[in-house]
Amino acid sequence: MRTGIVVSYNTIERIGLIKDSNNQKIRFYNENSAIFFRKNDVVNYSVALTNHGLRAVNVTTILDGNGAIVNLDINVN
Repeated sequence: MRTGIVVSYNTIERIGLIKDSNNQKIRFYNENSAIFFRKNDVVNYSVALTNHGLRAVNVTTILDGNGAIVNLDINVN
């Protein structure tokens, strides 16, 4: 499994873009309509060769110790 950050996600089309630790970007399609990704979510994924080229597959969010999704957004009050 690889780790990366969601840099964009279209909730209607359910497609997104992940940036990995090498600053490379890879597209993904969310097949699970019950899961929504947000920009800056930290995710694990695998890479597969599809009919559309290399794609991230089996994308899952990383959870912290409290079960919350790890997201790199900074909350400023």
